[in-house]
Amino acid sequence: MIKISIQGTRGSYHDIVARKEFPDDSEIIESDTIHQVFEDVKKGIVDYGVIAIENSIYGSFLENYDLLMKYDTKIISERYLKIVLDLLVLPGVGMADIEQVYSHPMAMTEAHHFLEKHPSMVRIETEDTAGSVRMIKEKNLTNAAAIGSNLAAEIYGMRILSRGIGIKNNYTRFLIIAKDTSYLEDADKTSLVIQAKNMPGSLYHCLKCFADEDINLSKIESRPVIGRTWDYNFYLDFEKGLNATETQRALKELDKVASMVKIMGSYKKSPLTHE
Repeated sequence: MIKISIQGTRGSYHDIVARKEFPDDSEIIESDTIHQVFEDVKKGIVDYGVIAIENSIYGSFLENYDLLMKYDTKIISERYLKIVLDLLVLPGVGMADIEQVYSHPMAMTEAHHFLEKHPSMVRIETEDTAGSVRMIKEKNLTNAAAIGSNLAAEIYGMRILSRGIGIKNNYTRFLIIAKDTSYLEDADKTSLVIQAKNMPGSLYHCLKCFADEDINLSKIESRPVIGRTWDYNFYLDFEKGLNATETQRALKELDKVASMVKIMGSYKKSPLTHE
């Protein structure tokens, strides 16, 4: 049986991604923090971990980039998930009964237009959307609601009082990570991290290696190198597999102009679906 570590509780958006990515014989392991997901993968407690890496509205989850580097895990695939937020209550609870609403701070922000229409609801932030749903169920709170997924409603026997209360066309990109893996022969996307030499034009020359091979860079993110003031790691995603001839030529040139190059993963691009 495949074991997958997710941040949060069953019914979370991480859980939805895990179920879509591994629909067959698998076991979901709940982890309190994203650090624990990486630890589970590193120690071999699980086969895979699911982490959120960027959101179409709020941008990158910067800490997760640092953890990718720290734990030396490999990216084996990606998945885009449309984030649909629902207002969940116990059966029999109506809108007029709700005094408190619980959810993760980001979900609260995404649902602010809806919440502004209901100013009497006291907003209480929690660590996890699905965890909020489970808490209301376990404590039998008939005066409270949670903002979460329809999967959480299904798992915990809750009623969806209002559907789609968040920002429309909101997507999160998730990565599936493993301790070690071989790279796919038919991969069409690669992630790596580089350090540019501390000299004028260094980053330009690094990026030029990809432009010269007509390779599209779909993402670039900079993060400070811990312990080295004003030095940065640059995380790059590009739309070509590691084994492609163009990639190999680009990496050969990159080795000449970068002080460090590390492959994080080479995998298949995920389509942007409307699920």
